Amino acid sequence: MIVNLWRMSLYGCIPILMVLAGRQALRRYPKEYCYYLWMLAFARLLLTIFIEYPFSTESFRYMGKLEHMHQRGIWSFLYLTGVLVMFGYFLAQYFRIRQRLRLAVREIENIWRCGEISSAFVMGLIRPRIFLPYGLEGTERWYVIRHEKMHIRHGDPWVRILGIVTLCLHWWNPLIWYAVYKMYGDMEMYCDEAVLKECASPERKIYAGILLKLSVRQNGFPGLCFGESHTEQRIRNILEKKKKVRVWFLLLFYMLVHLGVRISFTVPVHAEESGNVIVMEVTDEETE
Repeated sequence: MIVNLWRMSLYGCIPILMVLAGRQALRRYPKEYCYYLWMLAFARLLLTIFIEYPFSTESFRYMGKLEHMHQRGIWSFLYLTGVLVMFGYFLAQYFRIRQRLRLAVREIENIWRCGEISSAFVMGLIRPRIFLPYGLEGTERWYVIRHEKMHIRHGDPWVRILGIVTLCLHWWNPLIWYAVYKMYGDMEMYCDEAVLKECASPERKIYAGILLKLSVRQNGFPGLCFGESHTEQRIRNILEKKKKVRVWFLLLFYMLVHLGVRISFTVPVHAEESGNVIVMEVTDEETE
């Protein structure tokens, strides 16, 4: 099983590099497309499915060496130790937040006030709550609540949890840490755009000003809640005029997704011998 996780992590580098390159090509388009591309990359990192295909990439033929490394036992011990350390770190963060929120007071519906936090965030999966600091009033409060509700509408609390699980399982891969960081940034910019889509054009500068003002208040809980982050990128993205999405762009986006799936989820025929990975064999006859 551990060998399979190593394999998934290495194969996952391919779609991550593709998404990082795609982000540059899509920088003038709505961030939702970059955000969707990240879902492809993280699906590769979390799903134990490989499809055998005659014309698959053979970039990782040396995977057999990992079997030898695994047999020594030391690599398994080091890997599991890292997983437990990361899990303990995020669990400690969670209890730290819960400790601060013990005196939170319900304001209305799922909106709560707390004097122990410095910026707003969402917490919870089944019934997510929005926590606001005292002193956040008027226009600032209205925009912040809209932003946090957009996170809930997009299902971002679940995406955050999947990001944490990914970091725990692939803690040794620095590229995955960087990918999670970039994915969280695109998540925030996607929510900003979704909020401003329902607002008049002059409100962009107002929103950017509020974002800049709130950026100095940090919760110190990275990875668990939705405090303001990636401020400089978000302000630049808000004020930048986006290109209109055309048919050719959607076709290019589809081809990029298809290529990413083909490369990251397929392996050469008979390359997988481990019984812990689900392998689906596709022959030329089935593709016709």
